[in-house]
Amino acid sequence: MTDIKVRPATLDDADGVNAIYNPFIVSSPATFETREHQTEEREIWISEHQGDPRHPVWVAMLEGEICGFASASAFDPRGAYETSVKTSVFVEPGAGGRGVGKKLYEALFNDLASADVHRAYALIVAPNPASVALHEDFGFVHVSTLSEVGRKFGRYYDVMWFEKRF
Repeated sequence: MTDIKVRPATLDDADGVNAIYNPFIVSSPATFETREHQTEEREIWISEHQGDPRHPVWVAMLEGEICGFASASAFDPRGAYETSVKTSVFVEPGAGGRGVGKKLYEALFNDLASADVHRAYALIVAPNPASVALHEDFGFVHVSTLSEVGRKFGRYYDVMWFEKRF
């Protein structure tokens, strides 16, 4: 198997990140976004995360191509929430089961361990046993489920909230 490499995201990764994420927008309830991202939007998103120790973005490379990414973002823009982050990880379907998500989260949480982060939260659209297992492997615990909180593709979905303490 080819080695998976992870590294911090750069602006040049915008199209690669979109190539992973946009298909989830148009064909999966895994994200509640409903409009695909354009290159310029993704470049802005990456630039807003660069140099921010609480909000890093990592990409995984397989055979020279981006096959996944992980990020931490602000939990809420209000000041008292600054030490809480939302994390996410997305892996292209063809790279699933190869440890890509695990390597991405290892890098992300190594970064966050040295940042001023008190809690990390992950929102997982139910059902998603693979994502639940990955998050539990990294110390997340299920703290709540919001019933039918989002509607996509003509149906309602529950969202499970997971919490990781630092």
